[in-house]
Amino acid sequence: DIPVPGTNVKVHTWVVYPEGEQRAGAVLVLHGASGFSDWIRSVADQLAKEGFIGLAVDLSSGLGPNGGNFDSFRFMDDRMRATQKLNREAVMARIKAVRDFAAKMPRSNGRTGSIGFCGGGTNSFTLATDAPEHNASVVYYGGPPPMASLAKAAAPVLGFYGEDDARIFSTVESTRAEMKRLGKAYESHTYPHATH
Repeated sequence: DIPVPGTNVKVHTWVVYPEGEQRAGAVLVLHGASGFSDWIRSVADQLAKEGFIGLAVDLSSGLGPNGGNFDSFRFMDDRMRATQKLNREAVMARIKAVRDFAAKMPRSNGRTGSIGFCGGGTNSFTLATDAPEHNASVVYYGGPPPMASLAKAAAPVLGFYGEDDARIFSTVESTRAEMKRLGKAYESHTYPHATH
């Protein structure tokens, strides 16, 4: 449970280490609407298998019944409604707290990355623009942050999108063009007949 500075919030985080004692880069796994599921935790497990410290972040931390986390909600709809009450600043404060923690863990080499899905993809992209010390962001079918903030992108961004995901896919070309104009590292891959 990682404290968020300036608040009484603690972000429940699933941390998985690679084998051995060597230092490693830390990668945050950011969930979308489906939440802090077994699958999201398995992505952190896979990252550890690949040699990274994997950290799956529960954005619903403290929002459940009796201040509970993801597992305290009886129904997914209740968890989704609770998480949607967080504004952009509160979401990013939670994620940045975990990023800062990850960079300073005893086995961390100080470098951080993120991988996000859906809204978590948007959050992963936003880390590249809002945390200058962040090192890499991967986006799976998430939208970009506001165009005006792209100039602040410090980390390279890699995005994966389905062409049949109209709302998100409609942002890819304008994001690519703006990131290129700004001289920022952005690589996007699109897949025909793929949905969100």
